[in-house]
Amino acid sequence: MLDVLAEEPALFFLVVVLVLSLLALWAGYAYAARIHHQNTDRDENAFGLGQTAIFGLIVLILAFSFSFAADRFEARRELVVQEADAVGAAYAHMDFLPSARRALEQKLMHDYAALRVGALSETTYAWDDGPFTKRARAIHGRLWEMATADVRSDPYNVAYLSLAEEIDKMGDITEFQTAAINNHVPPPILGIVILCTFVGAGLLGLTFGRVKSPNRALSVIFCVIFAATVFTIVDLDHPKGGLLKIDVAPMQNVLDDMR
Repeated sequence: MLDVLAEEPALFFLVVVLVLSLLALWAGYAYAARIHHQNTDRDENAFGLGQTAIFGLIVLILAFSFSFAADRFEARRELVVQEADAVGAAYAHMDFLPSARRALEQKLMHDYAALRVGALSETTYAWDDGPFTKRARAIHGRLWEMATADVRSDPYNVAYLSLAEEIDKMGDITEFQTAAINNHVPPPILGIVILCTFVGAGLLGLTFGRVKSPNRALSVIFCVIFAATVFTIVDLDHPKGGLLKIDVAPMQNVLDDMR
């Protein structure tokens, strides 16, 4: 079940977590207001210490999850920069090819870069073998065949060796990107984050219920902040289908320079 939920859009989590956290807060308030009786100062101090410890643990878990998702997002963005560098370098090395083949291979490299921009700009959550990716792989395979044929024909030609190295690097980075895009925060961790949100909301409701003094504004603010945190974690972890997308400007700039 958690695997299925992990593929839902980030806005789904925002709405669901907000609504359910408000319900958890109301349930905590109703429970405490109904059964609460006068407690001693010692009881109140014990409740306050327990409340502080639980909230501290919740904040720690949320901070860890947020940092985890942010680091992965930054790693995916760095891969785009590395791929753009490799494509640009390969295109530049093609200037040293014989004039009879230079135009053909540079045209193939231009088409490859355009397809990679399209693949990186796709808004689907999963990124397995979309149309852009399949066509880019076919062009990369053709470029690799040409590069290896050149190296076999003249293994001491530095230009051929450098071009083959950059084309090989392009393929490696593409595979790393595919793995990074499809590798998300483990569903159990996401489930723990959502559980922490509900526990925090319920605990706040218990606090208000013990004093029979609901604070609607504070309750809504609390739930909105927690729901927004979960939303951001999920959105960062799905950079092709959420509001926070991978910046394809480095690859687009390389493509523009080829024209």
